[in-house]
Amino acid sequence: MTAVLGIDAAWTFTEPSGVALVKHDGVDWRLVRVAASYQAFLADQDLEVGRHRGSKPDPNALLSKTADLTASPVSVVAIDMPLSTDPITGRRVSDNAISSFYGSRHAGTHTPSQSRPGKLSDDLTLGFARAGYPLLTSGASFPALIEVYPHPALIELAKQTEGFLTSTRNLVNTGQRTAL
Repeated sequence: MTAVLGIDAAWTFTEPSGVALVKHDGVDWRLVRVAASYQAFLADQDLEVGRHRGSKPDPNALLSKTADLTASPVSVVAIDMPLSTDPITGRRVSDNAISSFYGSRHAGTHTPSQSRPGKLSDDLTLGFARAGYPLLTSGASFPALIEVYPHPALIELAKQTEGFLTSTRNLVNTGQRTAL
């Protein structure tokens, strides 16, 4: 079984970060848990709060909870936040490349700095590496920590879906049927 822990990280310790866990059972992907903060994800029951608070994430606690929920360790931790094995002090080549290609479609990147995400990014990268999830910057080996860009990914997925929908409409409009 493959499982992925996704974090939509706030770039500060004071704002909440969304956390989601999905697993593949060999046939389909299934959402196991989704929460509006680290604390809510780690809680044994749904937290009833007016507004979720930010906190310092604990990679070991997150990985332990995912193992409890899926009965196996996750393969990939995917974080929507700049990550690096070196301190981030400003825009990186990847930030500029993504913004250059996707900026006209309103999917550029925010500019990282020494203070945002700063220590938060460093702590997450180091904490997951110590737990056996090194930052993957090339190749594919698991378990791994990866930086993700959800908005560009959605644009690319929409292109694939658009092509599928167009071909499906053409089949329906011409009365043709096909087995998928």
